[in-house]
Amino acid sequence: MLRAGIEEAHSRGLRVSGHLCSVTFTEAAALGIDALHHGFLMNTDYATGKRLDECPGDYLGDYATLDLNAPNVRASMRAIVAGKAAVISTHSVYETFDVDRAFVDPRALDMLDPATRLEIETRYHDRDGWDFQLPDGLFARMLAWDRAFVDAGGLLGSGSDPWGTGLLPGIGNVRNYEIFIEAGFTPPEAIQIMTLNGARILGLAHEIGSIEVGKLADLVVIDGDPLTSPGDMYDVVTVFKDGVGYDATKLRESVKGTVGLR
Repeated sequence: MLRAGIEEAHSRGLRVSGHLCSVTFTEAAALGIDALHHGFLMNTDYATGKRLDECPGDYLGDYATLDLNAPNVRASMRAIVAGKAAVISTHSVYETFDVDRAFVDPRALDMLDPATRLEIETRYHDRDGWDFQLPDGLFARMLAWDRAFVDAGGLLGSGSDPWGTGLLPGIGNVRNYEIFIEAGFTPPEAIQIMTLNGARILGLAHEIGSIEVGKLADLVVIDGDPLTSPGDMYDVVTVFKDGVGYDATKLRESVKGTVGLR
């Protein structure tokens, strides 16, 4: 079914990306999928007892101690690269399910409507009641897998994927910038993952993704130097879209207390 969908989409000039489970990353790459979502955590290539076309049982505990230098792990990375499938990591949202790391960004809280904000704050006060938690050590493995995948020649992108934990698009992607640096990427590498790589994954690198003559000048202006102080990436002062500069502070103020309103 996935092969048929990919072939039909490609025949019409469309791209296919997937959040997978029953099909592994290497299987999907061999079928020609363009992008694979959520990185190491959702790659069932390494799940013990994985059966064809079926999601495995609870395997995340095993992933927390998986040897990333094992031959099958390295082979899977090479296969994904050979299939020209990109991987999009969403570390900032998975961090909110790691009890030792989880936090709710006050900048995001300010954007939430009062009822949603109360729901989120209550969740963080009762961490023992969470339905889903990352096993100890898994988050570190996720970061290490990304670094190894890129070193193997893989194309890595960045996303936020909010799950109702207080993580928001925009703020969540900036958090990814800090996490990619923690994973061992240099600041320029992390910026490329979040910009030009995203454009490449979408097939739009000829139009957007880097500052070059002939490309659309959709830019953000930051008050600071995120290359030396990663936290400065949050201090966006101006957003240029279609040649018009917008005051980023006014944009943020305009939606305060409204996200999640229902």
